[in-house]
Amino acid sequence: MKKNDHIVIVGAGIVGLTTAALLAQSSFSKKYHIHVVDVGEPSEYNDEDIALRVSALSLGSIKIFQRLGIWQEVIKKRAYPYSNMRVWDASDVADGMSAISFEAMALGLSELGFIVENNLLKTELQTLIGSLDISLHYDTKITSINESKHNNGVDIHFSDSESMCADLLIGADGSNSLTRKLFNIDLKKHHYSQSAFVVHVAAEKDHLDTAWQRFLPEGPIALLPLGKNKASVVWSTTAEKIAFNATLNDRELGKLLTKSTDYALGDLRVISERASFDLKYQHASSYIDKNFVLVGDAAHSIHPLAGQGVNMGIADADCLVATINKTLNRNEYIGDKLSLRSYERERKGANWMMLSFVDSLNKLFLIRSDFVGDFRNLGMRLFNKIPYLKNFAIKIALGIH
Repeated sequence: MKKNDHIVIVGAGIVGLTTAALLAQSSFSKKYHIHVVDVGEPSEYNDEDIALRVSALSLGSIKIFQRLGIWQEVIKKRAYPYSNMRVWDASDVADGMSAISFEAMALGLSELGFIVENNLLKTELQTLIGSLDISLHYDTKITSINESKHNNGVDIHFSDSESMCADLLIGADGSNSLTRKLFNIDLKKHHYSQSAFVVHVAAEKDHLDTAWQRFLPEGPIALLPLGKNKASVVWSTTAEKIAFNATLNDRELGKLLTKSTDYALGDLRVISERASFDLKYQHASSYIDKNFVLVGDAAHSIHPLAGQGVNMGIADADCLVATINKTLNRNEYIGDKLSLRSYERERKGANWMMLSFVDSLNKLFLIRSDFVGDFRNLGMRLFNKIPYLKNFAIKIALGIH
């Protein structure tokens, strides 16, 4: 049956593809034809080398992938569980009095989450979408968006000279979102005095299925478990430090990383290429407009120290699809701002809280004075001694609250 009603998703990243898959498996999929548009090419997964870009998936995100039916395939290929987290300040040691630890066992869980390659997730989502009634348009750019003169939708024009009238346009096109700019949605933003440096290492010691994070004066450095005695290093640091790292050979860089992580996993040996990317705080002033909604990094960008970026976007996708379902069940129009308002209220508030918490935490650990250091360590010790507070915090982060 030919469908004359369209939903267009711009962006074929993890969040955009997850949104498309959830829409296609929803109760109203027979009404709308779903399109995914992206300026790039399809993702390809290499099962030999571990890709540099990985995400720490929370249990909330994993539940959504289980519902979509792709999680077992991800597990079969390559996913690394972590059952514990340990966080400490540079003024202390990893097993010191002020070091904070989170343990899955304390919550009755087998793990806190999984470290998964972004390309693997996108490839599995692409495979799923290939079996659903979804049109994928790669190497395609939106050139203009105009209010339709013929119905309630928006006319979308593409770089291949095609055009389409959609009832809903979903902007999942990342932190530099073109769709957000075309709808003139403002941002609250600031750039961090940090960039993220990423590399994989082989470790002398077993990581014990633990994600390790040490707060240094210029920013946090994390060791994320990648199988036996391997880890992904994510170091939020200054541009000068990243430039210096680029001058080091693998042996020299390994020594620097070993020292910077306070020998938590013993000697570290570089086993991959290196990469870096800018860090910034961004939050859209509005998530919605008539016939338009933002999800994922197009709506918000967060510091990576808590590993929440992709999880927030996946939660956006799930909430948006639930909102559209409710709208259609009430026989209302999915492109009305009023219909989309409940999505914005729920996700904007939750995202603002996480953005603000992580932003404040990063700023707190960047302050270097004896007084602030003593106050910070005292706070971490108190946090450790209040199980309810620790469990509440980790449940929020895991998306199981």
